[in-house]
Amino acid sequence: MTEEQLPQEVTKHSFRQKVWDYLMKNELVNFPLTVYDRIPNFKGAAEAAQRLTELEVFKQSKVIKINPDKPQEPVRFLALEANKEILVPIPRLRSGLFLHVTPVADASKSELRTLSKIYGLMEFGKPLGVDSKIKIDLVVLGSVCVSRDGYRLGKGKGFADLEFAMMMRMGAVNQDTVVITTVHDCQVFDCLPPQIFKEYDVPVDIIVTPTQTIIVNPKLKKPGGIIWHMLSERRIKSMPVLQQLKEMEEKEGKVITLKEEDSDVETQKPYRNRTSYIKNKKRFKTKKDASNVNDEEGDKRTKTRFPKRRTYNKSKLEDDNNVFSNELEEKMENNEKVTQQRRKNLRPRSKSQVEFSLKLSNISSSARIRDLKNALLERGIKPNEITWLGHRGICYLHFNKLRKNNSSPEQPIQVDSIMANLHELRIGESAEGMNDFIIVEPAKPISRIEVTDVTSV
Repeated sequence: MTEEQLPQEVTKHSFRQKVWDYLMKNELVNFPLTVYDRIPNFKGAAEAAQRLTELEVFKQSKVIKINPDKPQEPVRFLALEANKEILVPIPRLRSGLFLHVTPVADASKSELRTLSKIYGLMEFGKPLGVDSKIKIDLVVLGSVCVSRDGYRLGKGKGFADLEFAMMMRMGAVNQDTVVITTVHDCQVFDCLPPQIFKEYDVPVDIIVTPTQTIIVNPKLKKPGGIIWHMLSERRIKSMPVLQQLKEMEEKEGKVITLKEEDSDVETQKPYRNRTSYIKNKKRFKTKKDASNVNDEEGDKRTKTRFPKRRTYNKSKLEDDNNVFSNELEEKMENNEKVTQQRRKNLRPRSKSQVEFSLKLSNISSSARIRDLKNALLERGIKPNEITWLGHRGICYLHFNKLRKNNSSPEQPIQVDSIMANLHELRIGESAEGMNDFIIVEPAKPISRIEVTDVTSV
């Protein structure tokens, strides 16, 4: 980006916001289309990956650590195709450190593509802990933005920095290990303010875009290990692998002092929730709201925070403060079921054959089917039917037509794009809990136990 496009506010988040907005405004992203709070799946990721494989450092590498984000999926595929071993961090480091994938003899390109995807990695990858003696030749990271002098910003959660620090502690990498990132050209800044970066931030040595390869010279110094005083007790307990490393260092006689204030992760606004709030605010805006536009900001938030909801023929609410109570939720669910049954009676269900089904598991017991519908709506996914088995922690999404109307019968069903758009899906109240991601995998069509109408999704 040019100097004119630089954000006026000088913080890490301001630069991320600038890049996310620019990518969305100029339609420079693929699935998943929501880039906020993500490593953007930029258009041209495959071309950047191909350019990366032409580097001598890639050709000479045997073991490559590659992040699990969607834009680096082509890098994982090409690495496996080139007979490289790859290490992929377990998402959010909740249940370990790495998944180790070794090349499969005589594997077809289709099989390697499956293996390079998240569900393929989770199924066939071998867990690797901090006690491993593996040596890593090359590190490939995703980025929100980078500068030509080597500074890098991720999505703000700190996982890539922690992973590199752990690899340093394991002896898997050192200061000479090359770090590469693949990004869109618009994600590259001429420079980023050095003062916003900390000692734990991992810089990059090479930047690869769809059109150019940038060699950073001189290289910036990389973190030497885990900086414990920058981590809180909560952060340690949320990642068993961090707890294990802490115990290892304490046994070696090292005195570890943790951060007292729990502020490890940079504070960010919940973009998806904010978007939903704005949509609901517009949808339920009344004349009374319009008349209060000159009220103080605090009053506006109080009056518009919870938009008026339809009651679906329920009795009048005794207290507005009970809108989100458990009793009201149960009433709404019952009324939704009644509405669905009426729809079934008035309109015969299509008997078209199910072409593909996805199984969603690891669903929280607190989740409701409307939570799933809202999540699918946000991601632009419209199944024809849903089989909801929330009490068992699973459900099935059934798709009758996954081709465009003008596509030929020979065109493959666009399954991968749907699964990619379900990456890191959460529903229910346990979004901050352990192993909170919904597990998505293909499933054969099953007999319907309880099918819900999703025509409104």
